[in-house]
Amino acid sequence: MGVGEVNGPSYYDIHNIFRRLLENIQDIIVIAICLLLFALMIKSLVGMFYEFLEPFNFQYIASELIYILVLVEIYRLLIIYLREHRIAVDIMIEVGIVSILREVILHGILGIDPFILVAIAILLISLTLLLRYGSLRRDEKEPGTRETVFKELKKSFAKGE
Repeated sequence: MGVGEVNGPSYYDIHNIFRRLLENIQDIIVIAICLLLFALMIKSLVGMFYEFLEPFNFQYIASELIYILVLVEIYRLLIIYLREHRIAVDIMIEVGIVSILREVILHGILGIDPFILVAIAILLISLTLLLRYGSLRRDEKEPGTRETVFKELKKSFAKGE
């Protein structure tokens, strides 16, 4: 062993190992959140099914459908995070817009104070302008061309063997 040589990982290797460990733990947490979102979607669908058995309530069904769409968008956001380790701000803005519209539908536009409606309108306009002109969109490209669902399932089962 020469002068200045150290046996084992260097100072910078320890930082890289620790960073990778934390990223893996964070990925596990994100996967757990994805599973919880999926469970929430199933719960909402079951609730909507039982709601169809009772007299029709448009506000509830419309708000639950929009809620499921919000959950799907959040799920998509988490999948992008797992794939690229970045937060897609454009998707977050889309989720915000849809969530605001869901609350307006849920409470009914006539049941909301006019000043709050003006504030909601200004917020929606600003979010829409930010989404349109804020250069937040990043081209999301799927890896390669995709086959039909059955061909992809067949490939995934073939890889597992």
